[in-house]
Amino acid sequence: MFDIWIQELNNNGLCKHESELFLHKIPYTSASGYKIYPLFKQPGIYLWGRDDIPRYIGKTEKSFEKRLFNRYIPRKNGTTYKSPTQCGISEILRDYYSKPKLGGFKKKLESYDKNDKKMIKERIEKDLKITIRSYERLYGALDFSQFEKESIWFAILPFEDTNKKFIDIFETLFIHSAQKYNKKNGYDELLNKGKIDSE
Repeated sequence: MFDIWIQELNNNGLCKHESELFLHKIPYTSASGYKIYPLFKQPGIYLWGRDDIPRYIGKTEKSFEKRLFNRYIPRKNGTTYKSPTQCGISEILRDYYSKPKLGGFKKKLESYDKNDKKMIKERIEKDLKITIRSYERLYGALDFSQFEKESIWFAILPFEDTNKKFIDIFETLFIHSAQKYNKKNGYDELLNKGKIDSE
């Protein structure tokens, strides 16, 4: 199922109209204009990617709007908030640090040393004068910040309310499938790697 989904997304390309929200890649920079549509009120699985490369798979049992616009997509003037969203943080990081520096921070955040993680997070918060709510949010932002923001998108796979009980299972299956897909194609590992390692 995942292979079919990613193939459809790659074939269909970027969403340019609200009629294309399903089975298209939605650029996060234009997502605010779509959140009023019924599809965003549903629960389900979401996929973040850049160009044709899957980067992260997540789920929501509430609605895409609540999940995506609270954690990922900048609110209006999102980069000026004290506690920005993941994409908001990535925009600030991209403007402030060089690519090699961002890559170095990401590598240190992958360390199992909690002191390394704490030190990097505190340094970035001090430099940028922001509050970052979690290491996971910072890790995702560091990944996104190394690429042009126009290349970053998400896609949504809605579930009917009656099928919400299956979302956890599908998320786990899709994470493993996406990891295999990336490996087969020579792409970077998913940002969900920690979840895969812990299972």
